[in-house]
Amino acid sequence: MRYVVVAAAAVAMSGCASAPGRPDAVDISTNSMSTKDRYSAIEARVQNSHSEAESSFAASLKPSVETLTRLSSSYTQSLEESSELRLGDAVSTSGMWGNSVRYGGLQFGTVSGPRSNVVNSETLATSGLAVLPTAADALFASIHRSDALLRQNLAIDSAVKVSGTNSLNFVARDSLGRSQSITAPMIEAARLVQSGCADFNVGVGKAREDYAVTSNEYGPLFANTTVACAAPLGFTIEGHGEYLADEVAALGLGAARQVGMLGTASVAVASSKTDSGAGWLARVGFEHQSQWFNVMVRSRIQSREFRDVGSALTIDPVMQRNLASIGLNVTNSSTLAIAYASQTTWSQERSNLISLSQSMTLGRGSASMSAGHSLVDSVGSSMFLSYKRPFGAAPARSPVQEFDLSLLDFHKVD
Repeated sequence: MRYVVVAAAAVAMSGCASAPGRPDAVDISTNSMSTKDRYSAIEARVQNSHSEAESSFAASLKPSVETLTRLSSSYTQSLEESSELRLGDAVSTSGMWGNSVRYGGLQFGTVSGPRSNVVNSETLATSGLAVLPTAADALFASIHRSDALLRQNLAIDSAVKVSGTNSLNFVARDSLGRSQSITAPMIEAARLVQSGCADFNVGVGKAREDYAVTSNEYGPLFANTTVACAAPLGFTIEGHGEYLADEVAALGLGAARQVGMLGTASVAVASSKTDSGAGWLARVGFEHQSQWFNVMVRSRIQSREFRDVGSALTIDPVMQRNLASIGLNVTNSSTLAIAYASQTTWSQERSNLISLSQSMTLGRGSASMSAGHSLVDSVGSSMFLSYKRPFGAAPARSPVQEFDLSLLDFHKVD
C-alpha cells in the first residue's frame, strides 16, 4: 500500500504543478507479474480534458525485498490539430523500417508510441539500450539465438504460436524472472494519409538504459522523426530518421498506395552510417483485406553494413527477411490463419517455418488449434489445442481503480 501512496503523491504533485485547475479524474491501477519474487507494476494517473500526468513503478510484494523501481514518468499536453506535446519518458515511433526506443526528453506529434507489431511491455526489464523488439524478432529468437535479445537479457519461453490472422502469441521473460504473455501482429499495416502531413512525430532526448532494472539510467543523445504526407496520385510518402550519438545515423524514404480493389502496396529504402561504414536497406510489402480473406506480405533485404538504432553492435546482421500472413473466414464461426517466415543472416544462418491456426465456435465456447513446423531439421514441430468457455457474468470494474474527482468535495486551504 505504501507504494501506491508514493506513486499517487508523485503524480498528483507533477500534475498540479504542470496543469492548473482541478483534475477531472485519478486512476490508480496495479498489475501482478509472473515471477518468483512477486513483483507488481503500479501506475498512477492524474488527468483533465487537455493534459495528463502519469508515473509508474515496479515494486516487490515480498517484505524481505525492498525494491521500488521507477518505470516511467511523463506529462502530456494536448494541442491544436490533434497534436500532443509530451515531456518525460516516451517511446519513439518507427516507420516502414527502424526500431522503437525508450527515451527521456521531448516528443511532439499527432501520433505517439510504437506501431502495433512492436512488443511494448512496460514491466519487463532490459539490459543496455532500451530498444523494443517486434513480434517477428521474437518469432525468430524462439528458433535461433538472437544477439539483440541476448544483449538485453530477454528470452522467449517455448514456441511462438499463431493465435489468429496475422497474430502471434508468446511468453517473454527477463533476467529478473519476470514473464509476460504477449499477443501482437506479425506484420504492421501500411500507413495511408488522405491529406496533408497528418501523421508526424518528432522526438529528442536521452536514450533509456537498463529499463526496469534501475530508476534513472539514461545514455547517449537520441533523436527520432517520422513524417507521413499525402502526395499526388494517391500516394503516401513517409520519411523516417534515427540518430544515436557516437553510434549510428540512419535515414530513409517510403511510399504506399492503394491499388484499386487489389490492396495496398508499399516500398521503402534507407541508408545508414556508422564507424564501420555505410549501408543500405530495401523493403517491399503488399496487403489485401476483404470479407472473406486477408493477405499481408513483407520482404526486406539489406547490406552487411546497414545498421539502425539498437543494431550497431550486432555481430551477424540480417541479410534477408520474408514474412507472410493469410487469414480465411471459412464460415461465420470458423477462421483459418497461416503464417510463413524466413530469415537469412550474413553468416548463412537460416530460419524457415510455417504455422497454422484454426478457431471455431462450439456451443457457448470456442476451440482453437495452433501448429507450427520448422523447415530447419534441427528445430522440429509444435502443436497446441485449447477450449475456452465463459462461466457466469464478468465481474464489475472496481470503483477503487478509477474514480471521478467531481464526486469529492474539495475545500480551498489558505
